[in-house]
Amino acid sequence: MPEAPVLLVKTHAFGDSMLCTPVVKTLMEEKKSTYWILTGPSAATVWDRIPGIDRIFTAPVPPSSRSMYSGFLKWTIRNRKYLRDVTKSFVFQGSPAVRRWVRYLTAAPMRSSGGSALGNWEEVFPMNETDYAGYSYSKTAGIRPSDWRPLFNLREKEREWVDKLGISGLYFAIAPGGGRNPRDVVLEKRWQPEKYADIANRLGKMGISVLLVGGMGDCDAADEMISMVTSSVLNMTGKTTWGQTAALLDRCIGFLGADSGTAHLAVARKLPSVVLFGPTSPDTLYAKGLITPVVSDVPCSPCYSNSLFPGCTQKSAICMKSLGVEDTWFMIQKLLHENYSG
Repeated sequence: MPEAPVLLVKTHAFGDSMLCTPVVKTLMEEKKSTYWILTGPSAATVWDRIPGIDRIFTAPVPPSSRSMYSGFLKWTIRNRKYLRDVTKSFVFQGSPAVRRWVRYLTAAPMRSSGGSALGNWEEVFPMNETDYAGYSYSKTAGIRPSDWRPLFNLREKEREWVDKLGISGLYFAIAPGGGRNPRDVVLEKRWQPEKYADIANRLGKMGISVLLVGGMGDCDAADEMISMVTSSVLNMTGKTTWGQTAALLDRCIGFLGADSGTAHLAVARKLPSVVLFGPTSPDTLYAKGLITPVVSDVPCSPCYSNSLFPGCTQKSAICMKSLGVEDTWFMIQKLLHENYSG
């Protein structure tokens, strides 16, 4: 008889899923079971790069329109017959709706990061709003990774793609956008384009070119920033896959951006990174020592840690506006000195 699979569930966006990869990598190394993954389209590329996962189910989640709900229901009905083979589930998120959905799909016992058990079939390991999210995922899976750095392996075709670009010289990556994912839009996480432009111009005076990275939803921020930059800029915003972005980051000497999927990717590729925080907290989203944080000191920050964004009560993102160019530039200089001097 084939071994009954364990289902690992993380339907959140790319960056959130990256937080789970150290735990899943450890499970794959121990290989005590056959493992399947249930994910969404925005994060599927995270999981198909981890060796040892036997099957990936990519569901159309989260549904955001009537037509998408119809597709979601059809997917659920079609795949339930396969997922009934699951012997238990590890759900690395707290949403009651997602947990009930997984229970419907599998009818199997569950361990989750939920706040309270939904039935006698579930054991919960709640997230602490002030702790690194990975700790909750570790308790849910019943293992503890030796390395908390996110995992994102490059493919050979992605290395070949970046080789053909012929990039040479020193490049520093900047992600001027952020704040968009399939679950919500939180543009309050963005830093002002003129401040990024100031940093880019300072890098230019040091002989360092700037590489702009991000998704299609970040093109507006990149264009606004570029209009104020006088130094050399290679704008790849909205032009690359996650894998191609990772290959580009490997050619850079540092990264600057707000808390985002791109920031998590830079950390995974071991790129020294300065990450900007307003609504979110570095302590909940990045393991200690993996980034150089620049954190807002306004009283209402952070307001968005391991939960959905409650909405800005100040009418504008005063937390991000409070982050100064001088403090950020100091951190970048410190990062470059520690990693590349001498």
